[in-house]
Amino acid sequence: MVTSSPIPRSQCLSLEVFYRLVKTLPPDKISAIPVEKLPPNIPVNLTEKIPLASRQAVEGLLLAANSYYLSRQLKDQETYGEDVVFALDKARAAASSASIRVFKNKVLNLINLLEEHQRNKTEFRFSTFGKNLVSINDLLIDVRSEQKNILKTTEVLEKTTPANKEDKARFAEANVQLRTQFESIERLLGEYYLLRLKINTRVINAKRRQIMAQEQSIIGMQQELATLRGRLETSQTFWRRTLDRRHTKLEYENLQARITEVAQEINAKEVVISEQELTNWLDTIVDASLNPYSFKRISEPARQARIALYYLLNKFCSIQEGSALQIAQNPFLQVNPEEAIKFVLKSEQFILDYFANKKKDNTAWLSGAARARIADLDDMQKDILKELRRASKIHRK
Repeated sequence: MVTSSPIPRSQCLSLEVFYRLVKTLPPDKISAIPVEKLPPNIPVNLTEKIPLASRQAVEGLLLAANSYYLSRQLKDQETYGEDVVFALDKARAAASSASIRVFKNKVLNLINLLEEHQRNKTEFRFSTFGKNLVSINDLLIDVRSEQKNILKTTEVLEKTTPANKEDKARFAEANVQLRTQFESIERLLGEYYLLRLKINTRVINAKRRQIMAQEQSIIGMQQELATLRGRLETSQTFWRRTLDRRHTKLEYENLQARITEVAQEINAKEVVISEQELTNWLDTIVDASLNPYSFKRISEPARQARIALYYLLNKFCSIQEGSALQIAQNPFLQVNPEEAIKFVLKSEQFILDYFANKKKDNTAWLSGAARARIADLDDMQKDILKELRRASKIHRK
């Protein structure tokens, strides 16, 4: 093979550049392209798209490349083992995995959906955007698994001692390619986290407005319930003392029925907040805050989302506490009051449990690279607890 080359040896060819070269270079220059610089995964039908005069040269080059890479792969396997061979193959793979492509397409579809809504100023349909978010969130495990595999592959190459300068250069180039793949996925995740934050900020604020409207609508019923319970206690005392127990018992039963009726009306108006919703909303803020490609662009959306979320966290816990106390105070239910109140979930404990699980997840998928992320999570936990306590004081006033 001719040793002169139309390109520097230190430069790798992309599929697009290689295709452009074989379409424009004469056959002798095509044959001079170093086989080690050819892009991986060249389509088998490539020769059908180039000038007829160059096809023989391209076919010869590809055959030489296949022989070269097979020989080098066998040598690498003998020298370094299968893990290194796999790492080098993964570094050369230009195309993303199927899970990354699906994830990217779904993110692009969601972007188009949001842009269409903004352009046409249509009604913001929470259900439509919510279904899209759930569909994309389901793919996050696969996307993070891909990142984890890249990190593990990088660690394999970093721990392997090259046998010569040529292999040292190959390993270094492979590590650069792997880091590029990782950063590409991280950038894609950043775009999604920012998009998810913008959408969920609307959802969180809408839920907050629902809760506040509900509170206004049930104030009167809560006051009536408190009055009825006071009358019920008086009736119980009077019933034990009166001689006309039939009349007193009837009044007691009427009060009991009205208390049950009012309590049911209050429950019917109650806006439900689930632990899963709170966890998803926390993920929205935390993931966007930790990703290096989204955290610089989230200041205003994150601030709005945090304010609303702190309100909902406190409300979630006060609702649980109120429900537990209501059960404990209900004279018609055979429940141990201490057992009922014991299940009250405090907002701070919810946050502590959330971040404990988050750190565990990050350690699992980031492996050795998790240390910096865990430190960031610790800082976020402290900030959120501090702001949550401040918000809790405001809401109690």
